[in-house]
Amino acid sequence: MTHPNSEWIEVPHARLYTEQAGVGDSITMLHGFLVDRRQWEHEFAALAATHHVLRYDARGFGRSTIEPGRYAHHEDLAAVLDAAGIRRTALLACSGGAATALDFALAHPQRVSALILIGPGYWGRFANSTPAARAFLQALATFDVNGMIDSSLRAFTDGPRRAVNEVDPAARLHTQTMTTQLFKRDTSYWTRAAQDQRTPTPSALERLHEIDIPTVLIVGSEDQVEVHQLAKELLAGLPQARMHVVHGAGHHANLEAPAPVLGIVRNALSAVALAD
Repeated sequence: MTHPNSEWIEVPHARLYTEQAGVGDSITMLHGFLVDRRQWEHEFAALAATHHVLRYDARGFGRSTIEPGRYAHHEDLAAVLDAAGIRRTALLACSGGAATALDFALAHPQRVSALILIGPGYWGRFANSTPAARAFLQALATFDVNGMIDSSLRAFTDGPRRAVNEVDPAARLHTQTMTTQLFKRDTSYWTRAAQDQRTPTPSALERLHEIDIPTVLIVGSEDQVEVHQLAKELLAGLPQARMHVVHGAGHHANLEAPAPVLGIVRNALSAVALAD
């Protein structure tokens, strides 16, 4: 892959850091809300050979800024796509990024060719049924940075059933690096979300039947039970959804199982290209 083109996009109350590479049909990558754009290192490089790829740090993550002021993540996505000149794109999204993707698909259905959602999340839907997940919510409530880092790794990377030594060490370290930088920021999404984030009413979960877009759901077998429950809810409610369970992977399944996940992504993109 040639060196990606980077650009800063100005949006109200923030500057968003973006990277683009490749030519062809577009795929836009939305990271999970414990990490940043670097979640997609493997997919960004691999898919740039056949597609136009775009990834960016959401507001308050990675290199992107966040300032006081109301915003919505799906409106940020629209601004990024407009600045890049992208009229229509597939969305590869993880966790909180999947919530952004669902909101955007409802607001701009003609701009989305496919949804590929890994470990999908949605606003206000938190895992709380395991000790590690509850420890994360408790640490978040007091903004105990070290507690947030440790408990998020135990809850979402290790998952409910695995010990640390059962998780791929490189994937865990990569996640830890991103998570640590996120929670140690002076100002991040997590310090501003409760005050400033706007979410649609009614929520996307009440309007799933309207999202008539080819959708692939990918869930790691070792992810939290609430993530599996939400994925089943999406599978039942989205008209064109199908689901894959990736065995031996936690919440950020692409980091632990890059080859199987990339294969699923390529198949989804090929199906869309044939349909078009």
